[in-house]
Amino acid sequence: MSQITVSPSQTQFTAQPNETILSAAIRNGINLPHSCQSGVCGSCAAKLVSGKIQQSGEYDDYVLSADEIAAGTILLCCSQADGDVTVDMPSYAGAKAIAIRTLPARVAGVDIRGDVAILTVALPKAPPFQFYAGQYMEILLKDGSRSYSIANAPNQTGTLEFHVRHHVGGLFSPQLFSGSLKSGAIIRLRGPLGSFYLNEDTADKPLILLATGTGFAPIKSILAQLAQTQPTRRVHVYHGTRFADGLYDENALRELLAQLPNTQYTPVLSRPDDAWTGATGYVTESVLRDYADLSGHEVYACGSPDMVRDSKVAFVAQAGLPENAFYSDAFTAHI
Repeated sequence: MSQITVSPSQTQFTAQPNETILSAAIRNGINLPHSCQSGVCGSCAAKLVSGKIQQSGEYDDYVLSADEIAAGTILLCCSQADGDVTVDMPSYAGAKAIAIRTLPARVAGVDIRGDVAILTVALPKAPPFQFYAGQYMEILLKDGSRSYSIANAPNQTGTLEFHVRHHVGGLFSPQLFSGSLKSGAIIRLRGPLGSFYLNEDTADKPLILLATGTGFAPIKSILAQLAQTQPTRRVHVYHGTRFADGLYDENALRELLAQLPNTQYTPVLSRPDDAWTGATGYVTESVLRDYADLSGHEVYACGSPDMVRDSKVAFVAQAGLPENAFYSDAFTAHI
């Protein structure tokens, strides 16, 4: 066992052999900043202060620069401790962070929309569950777990909504699409997890909210929070899918847009039929067509790793977006 210390909060926990530092933190109920857990987003970057680590996974070249690596920056999702380790992670709020909880939930409804299921669960009334818009939960299963972003507003403490894509032969989604997981069934959840959530300190900046597929779920949660806390903020929402039926939650989206007078919405299809008259191609290209200058914006992107990677590179290089104004959650495929 290795002891991990996170400064400046002086948070400590133990890591088992062959366990990443991030996985160890989550297992110990410590919600260190992270999103993708696969070396794509860079949210779990920290500086190695003392000790040795072994790189346990690959990460995309754009995530850490050569200068950052030379200065000792590591990704906690791709690093295993070789003995006791201390890392510096000023972005972690320590005792002020929302605690990770494991709790039961009752299935309240399953709404099938093409290859996406809208799963709603009811939570225990006490103590009230807290989360930040954009965070996710793990659904704990007999043979493992699956992670899904929360799609509802943080003030809806009695229920949670998840958007689950169907994967044939998968660990969880077939239960929804076959009807075997019925209303009233009890499931176990753990969370909230992740650091993909709205930065409340920059309310003056216009937002680009970018999603592909079920990456729309945390974007919906962020929009719901904006409707309650910053209804006049300038926002442009892009949702990219292959076909029109991939825009599976547009009715709810348009209800939110009615509460956000300064918000635009652009659906983008990469494989449209002849009847489609809207934007086509990829969401990254669509944003660049609409915005030549993103230097004063913030971007929140959630979806496939390719979209997240391409968007950050393109927006920074071509539209002047500051690197620290790009927030992301990359969905890695699992069944």
